[in-house]
Amino acid sequence: MLRLLIFSYIISNVNGNEKNWWRFTEIYEVYISSFKDTNGDGLGDMKGITSKMDYFKDLQIDSIWISPFFESSKFDMGYDVSNYNKVDPEFGTLADFEELSKEAEKRGIKVFIDFVINHSSHKHIWFQKSIERIEPYDTYYIWKDPKGYDKNHRPIPPNNWMSLFGGSAWEWNENRGQF
Repeated sequence: MLRLLIFSYIISNVNGNEKNWWRFTEIYEVYISSFKDTNGDGLGDMKGITSKMDYFKDLQIDSIWISPFFESSKFDMGYDVSNYNKVDPEFGTLADFEELSKEAEKRGIKVFIDFVINHSSHKHIWFQKSIERIEPYDTYYIWKDPKGYDKNHRPIPPNNWMSLFGGSAWEWNENRGQF
């Protein structure tokens, strides 16, 4: 539902005269948790972004790009979404995002979000169902059998792909018995 709301909002606010806005826009990227804290918990939030709309306008910013704000296990700085239908409570509520969007629109500032759809958290319900081999989720993720086993009977990854974070790109899942 949240995705539909965001998509509908973006589409409804781009008219024929603005089709090339992206070619000439000044973009300000906002990493929410380090931007502005309004509730004293030490983390930035939606209300913090909303409170700085005049600042963005003074800088002649046309668009703000907001880091992921959906529920996350925080293993990958919010890029490991565990629920695409809920705003992470650390950042606020859906109503806070709607208010942010309205305030941006009043100032002619476009809002777009870093919407991570090419991977999810290991805590996402689809991933959990994939581990359990529940259809159709069992094929939503790439699973591979081990290439073999080393002398200590540990599974060997299916290939030599390396992670940008170091080590193998493959992680063994004991419950599923695959990488």
